Amino acid sequence: MSEAVHTHQNGLTTALLVLSTALLPLGLFLPALVTTQFAFWQGEHSIIGVGFSLLEGEEYLLAGVVWLFSVVFPASKLIWMWRLNAHPAPLPHKAVRRLEWFGKWSMGDVFIIALIVFSARSNSILDVSIAPGLVAFAASVVLAMFASGRLARRVAQPSD
Repeated sequence: MSEAVHTHQNGLTTALLVLSTALLPLGLFLPALVTTQFAFWQGEHSIIGVGFSLLEGEEYLLAGVVWLFSVVFPASKLIWMWRLNAHPAPLPHKAVRRLEWFGKWSMGDVFIIALIVFSARSNSILDVSIAPGLVAFAASVVLAMFASGRLARRVAQPSD
């Protein structure tokens, strides 16, 4: 592969990582869900806020799951991808296997929030709608998945 093509591909991967990294904290701290009770009382809930609320309610297992899948895994995966992106091609197979391990868990966080929204919508007293934080969070996860795929291909296609 020519140096110009490799630089362009690495630049696109870097752009995906920059966007994903910028969107993750927005997704964690902006309101992700808006709840309306009895059509009068409205509340906004961020992903981080849900984690803290679960801790305050002594729901330690659920809080741990939310924190693990929504904060620890996405942040760890981004840190690992930045490290791999700075590494010259070809990437070591062991490093890519670890990236694939992170990838197996990358949509777990979005799945958990989807279950929360689904379960709350089946309640006639409480209405839940999606807020910008959830969109930013999901976009961060999807962009990280694209960047991860691009990094994984650098093993199969070593530079000349």
